[in-house]
Amino acid sequence: MFMNPSLVFDIICTGIWAVLAVRYARKGMLASLVQIAGNFISLLGAGRFAAWGSAAVFERFFAGGFRDAIAGTIASGGGIDLSAIAAEYAGFLPESFRQSIVEAFQRSLSAALAGNALLAADAIVQNILMPLLTPVISIVLFFVAYSLFRMLVSLLVTVLGLVNRLPVIGAVNRALGFAMGGAASLMDVFLLLCVVWALMVVTGGGISWLNEAALGGSFYYKAFSLLNPFV
Repeated sequence: MFMNPSLVFDIICTGIWAVLAVRYARKGMLASLVQIAGNFISLLGAGRFAAWGSAAVFERFFAGGFRDAIAGTIASGGGIDLSAIAAEYAGFLPESFRQSIVEAFQRSLSAALAGNALLAADAIVQNILMPLLTPVISIVLFFVAYSLFRMLVSLLVTVLGLVNRLPVIGAVNRALGFAMGGAASLMDVFLLLCVVWALMVVTGGGISWLNEAALGGSFYYKAFSLLNPFV
């Protein structure tokens, strides 16, 4: 029997949340509380770092090469096909996303490309390729930074988990841990949603059960869309 992808996705997310909630709860209140704070700081810090670093990485490692290649094509009389340029350098992204960037820049094309080939190439890089590729770079930086932050948090949580071995304090710590565990696991579900969104971008929505249309009705995906750190 066919099931709605959004419903299946919500069931999976709820199951993951429940399993992780119990896992965190067993570590106790102190460890779960640090896990919540650590997860939140990790997500926030990774998001801020990715937003700042993506533009810097693009300009440092990619912009110059793109600029020279496009300027060479224009100077040799190859003409300017913005859609073709976007497809060549960011063809792995959804076509609708590429076209929205191209069409927005197309309106000011005549003024931006009135100068020489180098100025035209720079305008294309800054107004088309940069908006297309920085979200992808941001995704990579986000997960790298998040992994490093979580590594530090995990070390501290492991140490605090030892409190459970104390006679009276340990019992109270374990009891209150169940309330904290539910909140802590929500952070991991949010990270899962970040991974799902990244896969949707990389695959260009080409997977029938992994695109906006399939997951648009999901409660979790709707909530994530309001807090998406990549857009």
